[in-house]
Amino acid sequence: MRRIAPLLLAALLIGGCGGSGESTQEEHLTVVVPSTTTTSEPPSGPLVRICDRSLTVELSPVVRSRGLRESLQPHPQTSGAGQLSACDLGPLELSMDAARDAVQRYQNRIVETAQFSESIPSHVPRTVKGVGDPQLAGAGANWIPFLHQLLSARGKRVLIVTVNGGGLADEQRLEAAKAVSLAVWDRL
Repeated sequence: MRRIAPLLLAALLIGGCGGSGESTQEEHLTVVVPSTTTTSEPPSGPLVRICDRSLTVELSPVVRSRGLRESLQPHPQTSGAGQLSACDLGPLELSMDAARDAVQRYQNRIVETAQFSESIPSHVPRTVKGVGDPQLAGAGANWIPFLHQLLSARGKRVLIVTVNGGGLADEQRLEAAKAVSLAVWDRL
């Protein structure tokens, strides 16, 4: 509003100037005020399409058997660009990157995390077999322990599963993330 006020004042001053009062036509001043509201498209993307009640019904017993006791509530959301989508399930956060260079960025992230974590063994990414694309070998899926994230790539997409929630050991989080990843990949 502060930016619009000077424009409105200037428009009124310009509209009130000039003219001798002899004009037979009435002058009209139209001021266009930009809207401060933005329209947003409904969430879209691969994860948004499957982020529903049936996903929580399928995943609840899977994560409970791995020690996660919090209930799952689906909240689909876009993450900006059309190739990114997410599903917040409370203690679980799912993100899908389907951009053209997603797998390359994922691989860069794993290499950089490993380099920066060299002196902190608990931060070094660990290869996880059986979740990602077997053609990518060790780059198919990696667990980042200090972030509680499992990143896996299949085709040109990267799935990130973050396991929050209290009271879980690292191995329980990893097992939950693996089970969730496999279930989500099966749905896509």
